[in-house]
Amino acid sequence: MRQLLAPLLTIILLLQCVTAAFAAPTLSVDKPFFDFGTIPQGKKLDHVFTLKNKGDSPLSIVRTKSSCGCTVISLPRKTIEPGGSVELKTTFDSTTFGGKVTKTITVETNDPANPNYTLTLTGVVSEVLVVVPRQLNLGQIKAGTSGVFTVTMENKGNRPVKITSVTSPMPQVKATAGKQTIKPGESTSITMSVAPRPEDRFLSGFIIIKTDMPGKPEITVPVYGSVSK
Repeated sequence: MRQLLAPLLTIILLLQCVTAAFAAPTLSVDKPFFDFGTIPQGKKLDHVFTLKNKGDSPLSIVRTKSSCGCTVISLPRKTIEPGGSVELKTTFDSTTFGGKVTKTITVETNDPANPNYTLTLTGVVSEVLVVVPRQLNLGQIKAGTSGVFTVTMENKGNRPVKITSVTSPMPQVKATAGKQTIKPGESTSITMSVAPRPEDRFLSGFIIIKTDMPGKPEITVPVYGSVSK
């Protein structure tokens, strides 16, 4: 009897070793791609991805990384037991975006088959206030002279928007708005007077347009150019 038990125990131990060797975690996400449709600019969008471990050993989440600082990630714990799950919460801030947007989140784990898993948020951000151009190239301006430049702001929303101020930290730039209030469907010009100083070689900065629009009370327009003597 003992002669039969010894080989049997050896086989059992070998099977246990083989099973342990092949045991591994498996990350699974039912819906790794989320289309949030169309949202107004300035809205903060919350979405939850459910991470599951369909393997037979604990899944360790080493790191989560967003493609943009506009997307904040929250994860309550970093270990998922076999058969368990955890909610990965995301918040996307659309304040500085317009048009088609795609943001990704990389989840790094100890899943040997897929150590870098990608989650995707995509959709369209509808701009209420549209500034054209988004950045202003002044070209070359001669020192001691001045130039006048304009950008256009259009209200694509459904309520009037009040412009509370137009300023610039650049001492060479003075800016004013043509209208203080823009009705839905209307536009106005932001006029800039630019006067380079004798010591200037380049111009680089921005103008700040402040409004009473919820979600996006401030719009920054980059301004740049060169100065000739």
